[in-house]
Amino acid sequence: MGMNLNFVILFLALVAAPASADLDKARGTVIAVESGDVFDVQIDEAAPKTGSGMVKVRLAGVSLPPLESIEGKAAKEFSEALLMNRTVWLEIENQSDDGRDSFGRLLCVVYLEDPGGEINLTHPLSRIRVDAGHAEVDDSGDVEADLEDWLIWVVINEVEANPLDSDVDNEWVELYNDGFYDADVGNWTLTTAGGSVITIEPGTIVPALGFLVVTADGYWLRNNDELVILRDAEGLEVDRTPLLNDEDDDDYSWSRYPDGGDEWVYIEASPGQPVPPIEFSLGTISDLAEDENWLQWSVGCYPYGLWDVSDFIQ
Repeated sequence: MGMNLNFVILFLALVAAPASADLDKARGTVIAVESGDVFDVQIDEAAPKTGSGMVKVRLAGVSLPPLESIEGKAAKEFSEALLMNRTVWLEIENQSDDGRDSFGRLLCVVYLEDPGGEINLTHPLSRIRVDAGHAEVDDSGDVEADLEDWLIWVVINEVEANPLDSDVDNEWVELYNDGFYDADVGNWTLTTAGGSVITIEPGTIVPALGFLVVTADGYWLRNNDELVILRDAEGLEVDRTPLLNDEDDDDYSWSRYPDGGDEWVYIEASPGQPVPPIEFSLGTISDLAEDENWLQWSVGCYPYGLWDVSDFIQ
């Protein structure tokens, strides 16, 4: 699957909490990289299993090529460019007394810290490595936690705010699961810029690489300056669209391209089906056209996508 996942998609996030309130979370700075999945972290905010000094960390749930191979060296270089001297959060996944694997390394799901000083839950490092093609999922060995939490990736994939003919009862939003496992999205919500809140029926499942079309009675999506936010059953934000304008009363909609990708295109609507080829689109997120129907960015909105090292280097 690897490079074809194009996430952003979105990760079924774990609830963030300060390290002081969570016995299995810690925060620190990466000071050395041993391989693509093993590195040294100087602890800044400790958990009982980390202590206050330096710990050697191994990524949970993935296996990487041998370090001496060409692929292994590339994975190490990726980690060095991405992690050196950066702040990370550690969620300890080995439930043994010391949280370590058989080699004494702290086994963790690792998250980068966003510019606001919070855990960036949407892109755990293990998932970044898998989608970059440097690693494979491996839930064997010392991992005791349920890795499905970071292998499920659900995003808002398509928005039809102005369907052909009447908008009433005909507007819809499509979700896409770009993950490895089926996703239970029961009691998840879609909130619009106008304040509408649509709750997905309990027990609703979006299969891996599958779609879910969410509809509602009445008029709930605006044709101008619309923004849709997806939240999980705990109220944690999972994904959001850019600010959308769709003034044409036609059968075109705004959709990610490819499905789950980081490009948005104005293209023939395809509810519950893969997005058509990009050459059939009337506009894309990259267009500089001033037509009022083109997608507009909202402040602070960053659509997720397959991350490259350059995304992290400032």
